[in-house]
Order: sequence, then C-alpha cells, then structure tokens
Amino acid sequence: MGTPLTDVHLVTGENVLLDPQPGLMIWTLITFGLCLLILKKYVFGPVGEAIEKRRTEISQSIEDAERSRDEAAALLEDYKTQLADARREADQLREQARKEGERQGAQLVSAAHEQRDRVLADADQQVTAQTRAAASGLRDDVVQLAMAAAEKVSGRALTEADHRRLIEEAIDSADLTALKQ
Repeated sequence: MGTPLTDVHLVTGENVLLDPQPGLMIWTLITFGLCLLILKKYVFGPVGEAIEKRRTEISQSIEDAERSRDEAAALLEDYKTQLADARREADQLREQARKEGERQGAQLVSAAHEQRDRVLADADQQVTAQTRAAASGLRDDVVQLAMAAAEKVSGRALTEADHRRLIEEAIDSADLTALKQ
C-alpha cells in the first residue's frame, strides 16, 4: 500500500501531482481523446442540431410575428376605414331622416292649411245659404205684413195684381242688399 499524497508532500516537500509522468500523460491524452470522440459523436452533434433547429424555429417565429403584426396593422387600418365609412353613412342617414321629417312636417302643415281652407269655405257657404234662407223668409214675412197692412189701410181686400204691385213697391223701397251678401 502506498503513502498518502499529503504524507509524501510533507516528507519530501515536493508536490507529486506537479511531477511529469509520461505514462500518466499518455493515458490522460488517450482518455481525453476518447471522451472527445464520444462527446463529438453522441453529444455535440445532437446538441448542435437541436440548437440549429431551435434557431430556425425562433427565426420562423420572429418572421411569423412580424407578418402577424403587419396583418394586424392592415386590419386596423381597414377597421378604421370601415368605421369612418359607417360614421359617414350614419351622418347621411341622420341628415336624410331630418330632411324627410321636415318634408313630412311641411306636408302636414300644408294638409292642415288645406283642411282649414275647406272648413272655412264650407262654413262660408253655409253662412251664405243661411243668409239667403233668412232673407227669403224675411221677404215672405214682409210680404205677409205688407198685405195685412194694406188690407187694414184700404179696408178692403186687394186683388192679386194689387198685392203684387204693393209687394214689389215695398221690396224696391227696402234696402235688402246687406242681406244678400
């Protein structure tokens, strides 16, 4: 059995690990080379491929994100355009409805004026007809009164011709023009 390194170091005052040993160096280089070949074949290749695949995926994701951002910007502009068109159309509809309301209001006012004019014309016709009827009734009453007065004044019954003559004289002398209007 050998002596521990710390004991050797304490005894000789030298560090055994720092002494060149050609056999150990060769085996260290062979072991390092084998490890390097194994790592290169089984580790570095797949890890490099995974890194390259991940780099490609990230690049593709960045391109997709930029394309999506551009599409979103285009959609936003399209939305803004559609919104402006919708507002313009709403303003046109509002203005058209206002004009239609004004037109219908004017029609209603015009119809009311026409109705008023018809009612006034009908009332005027009725007043005229009633005035004529009253004048005719008054004329008949005047004729009866005139005949009665003539009989009393003359004391005798008048003939038909006398009655007509007296009535016509009374009517001519009476001012009935105000009643004819």
